[in-house]
Amino acid sequence: MIRNRLLVVLPGPLWEIPTTLRKRMERLSERFEGRIVTTMEKPGNHVFGRFQLTALRYRRGAFWKPWMHLKYLLYGVRLGLAARLGGERWDLVVAYDPLRSGLIGLLVARLAGARFAPEVNGVYDSYANYLEGGSRFALACKRWLYPKLVGFTLARSDGIKTLFPSQLKRYQDRIKTPVVEYFFDFVNLEPFADLGEEKTVLFVGYPFRLKGVDLLIEAFKAVSPRHPGWKLKILGWYPDDRELKERMGGHPGIFHQPPVLPSDMPAHMGRCGIFVLPSRTEAMGRVLLEAAACAKPRLGSDLEGIPTVIENEVDGLLFRPNDAQDLAAKLDRLMGDGNLRKELGMHARLRAVAEWNAEHYFRRLFDFYGRVLRQAQAKDPALEPRPQGVLDAA
Repeated sequence: MIRNRLLVVLPGPLWEIPTTLRKRMERLSERFEGRIVTTMEKPGNHVFGRFQLTALRYRRGAFWKPWMHLKYLLYGVRLGLAARLGGERWDLVVAYDPLRSGLIGLLVARLAGARFAPEVNGVYDSYANYLEGGSRFALACKRWLYPKLVGFTLARSDGIKTLFPSQLKRYQDRIKTPVVEYFFDFVNLEPFADLGEEKTVLFVGYPFRLKGVDLLIEAFKAVSPRHPGWKLKILGWYPDDRELKERMGGHPGIFHQPPVLPSDMPAHMGRCGIFVLPSRTEAMGRVLLEAAACAKPRLGSDLEGIPTVIENEVDGLLFRPNDAQDLAAKLDRLMGDGNLRKELGMHARLRAVAEWNAEHYFRRLFDFYGRVLRQAQAKDPALEPRPQGVLDAA
């Protein structure tokens, strides 16, 4: 049987090949074959199922960043031209986001005569994306440019996958494809389990202000005197940790855990007492699914995609965005009520098992890919017909 060929463009870098990516490739092999392209410190090719993972070399440091962008772009041109000249065929090109990987994916698709379907895993018009990570001028330029690039990419897409219903509100007038769907992003939850409760409030992620770490530190400092023995663990990569240390202020109950590999995350998540995601922008928050699988009570900002994975007072709590006082009040309530923590965590675990499982995700994904391929052919009957059995199965 001839299978549709799929090219997936991921931004990288990856520090290891996580179980989620390996499982994704194996499940995609049920319907497709193809390649996933990303960057890693150790370049090379890895095969899982009917998919090859191609890792371009990633180099750290600002000096190498422009070269990495150019290298990735040139590799995309190579893939697209090779397909046009009769080499590796692509039927569908998927990109992790509509920015760098999306622009490269769009280029490959146009050169190869393939369909193009980016995922939208962020809220690119949110002010919070431009609070840090460069000079004031550079951030202002990004805030002007990035939404325009997103609009450019989405306007030329054959299908779009989002994470929550209103994520593309700003771009509705530019989107031409009817194939726009929203559902959760795949996270392999099998390694995540409840390993008991330590008196630890856990946060995982970066950047500092985008993720609202400053709000969490302020809230924890306000309530920690009433809850002796509780600690706040901030787990993440902070190359410039001056603001983090300044906000922590030497508080004995707050400590920074350096970043860990994905394979080590279940141990940290499984032992915490409360998981908090106080982001100023968040399209979903994969860590919220991991915490749910560990039966942990979750506390998150009531904005954008977070309410799609936390139902307030049922499987977690929501607080008013950017409001450290409301965050402190909700945190105080959770730290002081073991029964509430247990109840919210239990319902979160039940939801993770029933709703965010691999079968549910891949059923939706295969249906989405199938719709993109069928829609493109319906718009242009001259396109080479694809194997009917594959599309019907999708």
